[in-house]
Amino acid sequence: MKLLSVNVSLPQTVDYDGTTVSTGIFKEPVAERVMVRKLNLEGDGQADLTVHGGPDKAVYVYDFASYHYWQLVLGLDNLAHGHFGENLTVEGMPDDRVHIGDVFRVGAAMLEVTQPRVPCFKLELKMGMPGFSRQFLASGRLGFYLRVLEEGEVGAGDVIERVKTGPEQMSVRQLARLLYFDFHNIDQIRRVLQIPALAPGWRESFEELLTQSAGVPKKPRVAARAWQGFRTFVVDKKVPESRDITSFYIIPEDRVPLPVYLPGQFLSFKLDIPGQSRAVIRTYSLSDGPCHEGYYRVTIKREPPPEDPSIASGSNYFHDQVEPGTRLSVAGPRGDFYLDTQGETPVVLLSGGVGLTPMISMLNAIVHVGRKRPVWFVHGTRNGVHHVMCKHMRRLDAENENVRVHICYDRPCPEDIKGRDYDSSGQVTVELLRRLLPDKEMDFYICGPPPFMKSLFQDLRAWGVPESRIRYELFGSTSLLIEGTQAPHRKPKPVENYKGLEVVFLKSGITALWSPDFDNLLDFAEAQGVYPACSCRSGICQICMHELLEGEVDYAVEPLDPPYPAQVLLCCARPMTDIVIDV
Repeated sequence: MKLLSVNVSLPQTVDYDGTTVSTGIFKEPVAERVMVRKLNLEGDGQADLTVHGGPDKAVYVYDFASYHYWQLVLGLDNLAHGHFGENLTVEGMPDDRVHIGDVFRVGAAMLEVTQPRVPCFKLELKMGMPGFSRQFLASGRLGFYLRVLEEGEVGAGDVIERVKTGPEQMSVRQLARLLYFDFHNIDQIRRVLQIPALAPGWRESFEELLTQSAGVPKKPRVAARAWQGFRTFVVDKKVPESRDITSFYIIPEDRVPLPVYLPGQFLSFKLDIPGQSRAVIRTYSLSDGPCHEGYYRVTIKREPPPEDPSIASGSNYFHDQVEPGTRLSVAGPRGDFYLDTQGETPVVLLSGGVGLTPMISMLNAIVHVGRKRPVWFVHGTRNGVHHVMCKHMRRLDAENENVRVHICYDRPCPEDIKGRDYDSSGQVTVELLRRLLPDKEMDFYICGPPPFMKSLFQDLRAWGVPESRIRYELFGSTSLLIEGTQAPHRKPKPVENYKGLEVVFLKSGITALWSPDFDNLLDFAEAQGVYPACSCRSGICQICMHELLEGEVDYAVEPLDPPYPAQVLLCCARPMTDIVIDV
């Protein structure tokens, strides 16, 4: 084994996809010997320290045999050392012969293998090849990071000596495959967790997989293997569920396995709808449990076309123009409305109309996990013409003693049979729940039209259900659920007791002092009596994007797509200075 080249660079700013990006990926070989420090090589730097660098990723290594591979695959003959952003270009250290926990003597430095590389968009930037990070991942030729056990100088030509083989002898390539492609292999995951040298981030991901194998999601976030930005999916099946509701089964075009999601989360679609000047972003709940590896399913109701012709209808686009074979741009699963399958508290899933889609995902997850946690699935819809997935719900009820399904039809058709198609006439109300449930010591999940949710939310609270046990999917202010109030449910501190930054809502003629009690400018605006248009409240739909006339903001939640220049997404931004917004 031999060190062929030492490569370093300081971060530089480059143009990428209409914006500027700071990156340290443009490494250049150096002739002199270089000191390896605990955090990096002298003369080297990382731009984004949240994902690069640090003691567990101080040095990145790539084997020269992979250069030959990429020259053949890509038809390139101009790949100089450092081309893939590595600090050390080496010979004789392919990913399948280096193990996590191996310790190597390189020159005067002692180095320990901690993890494979995780490719990102900056590799695509360097290569000038959109989508290359997926190709890089699928190749299994990722390279690996090193922890510095002993600092020392290294230089081209140094012999590399393996002084210790990592416990479990888990190769870099095996580890990457386990996380990205073979993540149901619980025995191998347990092996990995016995390796002390494994980087903490990877350890956390494997611990999460182990926990999820027992049906216990750790926290509401996109799984560690989820993609960034948008990824191309292909519609595999289009299945009518009722007269106006259709399910779409989508599979990733690159066939890379899909990340696990939490039951209740949603997908975001970037749609190129004819007649629209720019792409339209719409969100739809995943309507199946997360136990299916090869596809995602969304179930979409055709809504009436908007009165304003300039506003695109995503649902009509799906129903009229999306067919098997259609390619769609999809962002990874998101959302804080999800079922904690670890809990033992009985669950009540309350849905109206197409609001049943996240509830089906939750119900399927409970059944798949195999827990005997009691669950009541109570659904209201107009009649059998609009009812979807009835047979599926009835089957789960019949096959699982812990599942109880009750269907309400508001206006049954003559052909609808009570006891087969529905169980009671009327609407889903707390009076009905009082008759169905043994008590109110349960977790309640609500999703449906705003009047449905408002009525249930208020009546559950009046019944004595603690608000902490009422979860809901609401694209709007919480004040929409609370009778007689125009303010957000969470009260801010009095502004006279807080010397904050000045926020000016110019069109509204309102100036207020910012309070850190608020998570974002949208909540803050509503507290001042300013109600900008909004929908997702999570940095996805861009409906709450407005012109930022003066000042600077930062983002508590990273937007799915960055706002346009001189614009601000109110739902996830906070002021850093005094600001003026055109609202």
